Amino acid sequence: MSKARGKARLKAGEFVGIAVHEDMDACPGPAYDTARKAVSAALAKASGASSSVYALAAAESEAWLLLFPEAFTLYRSSWRIPATWQGKDSGRRQAPKEDLEGLLTSPRFRESDGPEIASAALTKGLLAEPKGSNRPYQEFITDISGWRVPHTPSR
Repeated sequence: MSKARGKARLKAGEFVGIAVHEDMDACPGPAYDTARKAVSAALAKASGASSSVYALAAAESEAWLLLFPEAFTLYRSSWRIPATWQGKDSGRRQAPKEDLEGLLTSPRFRESDGPEIASAALTKGLLAEPKGSNRPYQEFITDISGWRVPHTPSR
C-alpha cells in the first residue's frame, strides 16, 4: 500500500484505492468464497480509509472475457464466439483459456490478447451489458461500484 501511495504522491495525485486481480483456476464454490472473504478483509485492513477491491476470477479471467463475445470480433475480425457459448454462466467453464485457444486459431488466441479484448469491450460500451452471467465478475462490479472517490477541488 505504501508503494502505491508513494506513486500517487510522485504523480501529484491522490491515492483513492487499490484493486488486486487473481485467477483462481477453479469454479466458484466454498474455496472461492473463503479466499475472497479472507483477501478482501486483508485488503480492506491494509488500505485503511481508501477503497480496495479483490477481483478474484474463478476459473480464469478468460471466463470474464466470454461475457463480451462481440469484443473478440472487434479485436480480431476473424474471431467469433459461437452462439452456443453465449448467454451462459461463463464462471462454470472448467478451462475457458484452453477452450478459446482451441476455438480461435487464426491467429491463435493467446492469454496476452485478454487486455486488448477487454479494451475493445470498454471502447464499444459492452462492459455494462454482459451476455451471460459470472458471479465473480458481478461481485467485482458491485465492489468497485461502491468505491468512494473523494471530490478534490480543481487545481
